[in-house]
Amino acid sequence: MPDGSIEMSDIHRDGTQAIINEEPRDDEALLGSDNDLEEASKLVRGEPGIWVWLLVVSAGISGLLFGYDTAIISSALLQLANPPESSPIPALTVGEQSLVTSITSISALISSLCSGPVSEYGRKKAILAAAVVFILGAIWQSMAGSVQSLVVGRFIVGLGVGAGSAVVPMYITELSPAHLRSRLNTLNTVFITLGQIVAYLIGYWYSRTPFGWRPMFLLGGLPAAIQIVLLFFLPESPRWLVQRGYIEQATSILARIYGIKQDQANAAERRMLSQLIRSIERGVRSEHELSSTSAKWKSLIGKRGNRKALLISGGLQGFQQLCGFNALMYFSSLIYAMLNFKNPTLTSLSVAATNFTFTLVSLVLIPKVGKRRLLLYSVPMMALGLLIAAYGFSHLPTRQVSSSHGADSSKPVDPESSFYAYVILFSTTFYVASYASGIGNVPWQQSEFFPMSVRSLGTAVATACNWSSNFIIGETFLGLMERMGAVATFVLFAIICTGGWVGIYLGYPDTEGMNLEEIEALLSR
Repeated sequence: MPDGSIEMSDIHRDGTQAIINEEPRDDEALLGSDNDLEEASKLVRGEPGIWVWLLVVSAGISGLLFGYDTAIISSALLQLANPPESSPIPALTVGEQSLVTSITSISALISSLCSGPVSEYGRKKAILAAAVVFILGAIWQSMAGSVQSLVVGRFIVGLGVGAGSAVVPMYITELSPAHLRSRLNTLNTVFITLGQIVAYLIGYWYSRTPFGWRPMFLLGGLPAAIQIVLLFFLPESPRWLVQRGYIEQATSILARIYGIKQDQANAAERRMLSQLIRSIERGVRSEHELSSTSAKWKSLIGKRGNRKALLISGGLQGFQQLCGFNALMYFSSLIYAMLNFKNPTLTSLSVAATNFTFTLVSLVLIPKVGKRRLLLYSVPMMALGLLIAAYGFSHLPTRQVSSSHGADSSKPVDPESSFYAYVILFSTTFYVASYASGIGNVPWQQSEFFPMSVRSLGTAVATACNWSSNFIIGETFLGLMERMGAVATFVLFAIICTGGWVGIYLGYPDTEGMNLEEIEALLSR
């Protein structure tokens, strides 16, 4: 059984020389980089088969868990802020609501940083471990009998969410045909938005059930259990298999991905498989040279192109959260309760439904418009939506988030007669549509910026930037609303969007149509 410390001269010891070791012809390029893998893959550019879709759907359940967790807390907080008299957990204060919400971001930050080394034991194993941890956290939350116990359960769930959010995009990137990489990674984001819709529907279903927050949390473990079953039918990453010396299995998986029947493969298809394996070998060799974690950190920070890749991907991930989107995901029910909508949870569904719909729109737009152009168009629309929301809040009576009721209802606002309450609903929906069209998707395609030698570490650090910014939003939003007021808070987010747009304009490269080697060369300049 080969182990993780292999010599490249021994990598073909499992009997696949007939396909892999055949001598290249004079007109056949000897490949040796991610660029070569992408060039070879251009020989087959058809639509993904059912097997590829199954791979992405099965792995994408981690995205669904991610989305479910970010949205279900919005519905649960309404009940936890107004518990029945028999509740063992007293009404949560503003600080406790912020802690219960943001603690998952802290644990997700920790697990996303650890996901790089863990994924080296296998992408499938890392996803499996994340699913198991999520189930444990879901059970713990549902059985919590105190604020402290609830916080512990939320912390455990965050460990599963953070690991899955880092490993799954990398797993999809390494399994996807190169010409479909962006589309299939965007599909993972579609699962995040789908999870948010499911969470709001379940939140609405249990909104009038005493202690309904318990089944809300518990049901989050069901998709994770389904994923564990599906993982037994998923392949490992071909890159990871080559790294461990399993060339035959890697070749078989690549053949299925590209729709090639090995026993009927023609000369061109056989050469393509040979080229794909060789290119992965060269990438594995370059990574093998960085044998220690310290060497990988030195390459990630010290090499000019890698440093720029980290700055771009980490910056986008941080901006994705600091622009305020998850403030709506976490606290939309409280915001709409503050406006006295009859059913805040059902009203919040408009946020999730818009996010889901326009994520599907971006699935079509990204290949046609390009990621840079889409960001430059959509971010100003986000700022506009936030400013309109601030305008709407400025015409409503002052509302403060209360520790016991979620809003000060001494001056009730009837949304049926309040034009400005609907202005806020429209503007936040417009903001979410703009977000989902661009910045909600693009950062999760960060793996293309990193060469194979530092891809695991670079992706983990960039994802950690997302979760650290997520923690800041979850921990501070209610406090900002209480101390600064809604108008100033939403204007602040609009200013952050403006700064983010400037950063994208100055620093985000137009990589549309580039292969991975060209992107690496661009970042090195």
